[in-house]
Amino acid sequence: MSHVREARILCRKTVDLFTLLSRTHETGARRMGMTQELLALVTGLAHFFKILIRIALTGALKLEREHGVRKAMQSFLDKLHLLAVHGGNPSARRMLKGAKGEITSTQHSASGNAGTNGVMYGFRSLAPENAGESPFLGTPRDPGLSSVPVVNPPSDLCVQCNLTIEGDCVRFSTYQRWHSQCVQCKSCGKVAAPPIAATAEDKAKEKEKAEEGNQAPRITTARRPPANVEIFAYELDSIIDTQSFGAVPTVIYCTDHAHQGCRSGFQAVSRLEQYAFLLNVALRRLYLLLKKRKVITLTPPAADTRYVPFPLRHHTRH
Repeated sequence: MSHVREARILCRKTVDLFTLLSRTHETGARRMGMTQELLALVTGLAHFFKILIRIALTGALKLEREHGVRKAMQSFLDKLHLLAVHGGNPSARRMLKGAKGEITSTQHSASGNAGTNGVMYGFRSLAPENAGESPFLGTPRDPGLSSVPVVNPPSDLCVQCNLTIEGDCVRFSTYQRWHSQCVQCKSCGKVAAPPIAATAEDKAKEKEKAEEGNQAPRITTARRPPANVEIFAYELDSIIDTQSFGAVPTVIYCTDHAHQGCRSGFQAVSRLEQYAFLLNVALRRLYLLLKKRKVITLTPPAADTRYVPFPLRHHTRH
């Protein structure tokens, strides 16, 4: 089922909304223009939200009717219900399912963060124990998260080529990401990006682009296998601290050329997970900008709360 184009447009429109909200200092006619632009953006967001929900409902029906997954529709509706319960609150507590399917909360957890085990939706790489506390909470409130290295604001660029990553990629931790083709063995040049056979349509479009001159590369919506991260390792002594990405490895080998000083740790990132990361990056930048302009003030809630990542996928183990 095709859904990549709709998810990508929704991500871009949401980032455009954040950019528009950052222009709060505009006055007069320019502010009136912002109002019209805001209405157009909200209308577009609602439209693509509706399309994605329809795609998910269709997928749930297919799972039930064609593959015998009896609880597919109920599971999807449960996730939508939890989103409604949270009301878009970025500090919403993470909801967990008990052994008997009952819904519990981390609100009364003595240890604070209960981890991602059983979380209804969101990506594990953006969970508090991996990404740190939400930027809305300022300094970490959970002592167990005080040691989590946080890059604030995080970068949406590739560690290797410094270009924006808008598709599936490779991550080392939460904030260190590479294009799949930028993860390359230092010895033999092997890359993590799996080879994809070009279709006749792709070849025709590439020829058309060549005739028209240099253009931005087309982002394909075809389904692609994940990056071959399991055959790559980084040299432990090559890790350096950077301002934009935090601690990153600078020397990478494939398993054929890795030595005893190398460690595994790369993870493949799907397009939907990367879109969720890009939204988190845009949201943190907007927050820091508005805080710097004193448009918003830091008022941490008294209760221990949790940041809920963008819910494009419901499993946390991917």
